[in-house]
Amino acid sequence: MLGLHILLAVGLAAFAGALSPLGVVAAFVVIYVALRLAIDLLGIRRYVRRLELGTAFGLWFLAEIFKATIDVARIVLARKVVPEPAVVRMRLARRDDRIATLLGCLLTLTPGTMALDYAPASGLMYIHAIDARDADAVEAGVREIERRLLRWIDAGEPPGSPSRSEENAA
Repeated sequence: MLGLHILLAVGLAAFAGALSPLGVVAAFVVIYVALRLAIDLLGIRRYVRRLELGTAFGLWFLAEIFKATIDVARIVLARKVVPEPAVVRMRLARRDDRIATLLGCLLTLTPGTMALDYAPASGLMYIHAIDARDADAVEAGVREIERRLLRWIDAGEPPGSPSRSEENAA
């Protein structure tokens, strides 16, 4: 559905004579508004919900990257700050290799953290943090990324669906 949405946006932008990145984004938003208005008529509630949550996640994650960049710059440039790097072990909420891979990529993209390893049998992820004076704060940050990622992935899924039933499965 996202591919069709993008194709329609490119087509609309070309038809309007605004075939530029900004024109395609504007057309994407116009088509989103039209889809939002026809959500029940077209039966696309799940797609629209995922699009909204995905956009919110992307914007939130960009803000987190910006904040982490400032924190790492403070650690590197400050003379009196002595970082305490550590490897933090954390059990993931869902034992799914795909979710662990996505989370590992997101952690590695965030300055100051890096996913080192994931043990599928135990559901443990090992994360290197450049400044882990408070391991609970590091874990809380990772938990927030995981919570938002799962909320986006599970958007529109009924509570007993297969993707959610793997949660905490041994």
